[in-house]
Amino acid sequence: MATAAVVFGLAFGLTACGGSSGPKNKEGDGTAVAFPIDKRKTFPDLTGRTLEGPTLSTGSFKGKVMVVNLWGSWCGPCQAEAPYLERAAETYKDKGVQFVGLNVRDDTPQAKAFVADKQISYPNLVDGDDDALLPKLVGITSLSNVPSTIIVDKDGKIAWRALRGVDYTELAAALDNILAQK
Repeated sequence: MATAAVVFGLAFGLTACGGSSGPKNKEGDGTAVAFPIDKRKTFPDLTGRTLEGPTLSTGSFKGKVMVVNLWGSWCGPCQAEAPYLERAAETYKDKGVQFVGLNVRDDTPQAKAFVADKQISYPNLVDGDDDALLPKLVGITSLSNVPSTIIVDKDGKIAWRALRGVDYTELAAALDNILAQK
């Protein structure tokens, strides 16, 4: 019963793209922050079906810097930031950076159309009907709005987070900083 309440709360909270509605987990909405190395939390393994069909586990990217972006095709800021994310994914792929999208609240045809239209090349997880992935992000990112972008360092720790849309310059600066850390 508690799980159903959490899932309902997550679904309800995601109704406002970039909005401020939603009952909980909104701390820091609209901000971007870099976390000091000694204050970083472990990013959970997200394992699920991708839009392309196969199963993907973010845990398979240990040792790489990973950028995780929560998005929905219905979200204006998600549409605006998609080209910046794709550009960064292409620019940083040979520097040990892996991008992963996490689609929320779209049906598969909508999500596939968005990925095709925006020419997104990196894999995208689908938080399907079971809502198995979003509950793992409680306390890590705002579940009351999207987009949200998280950079995970090579050790699997959350190094940077934006609770709003990002542009290429901001994302590249954050990635350069994290890649330079030892």
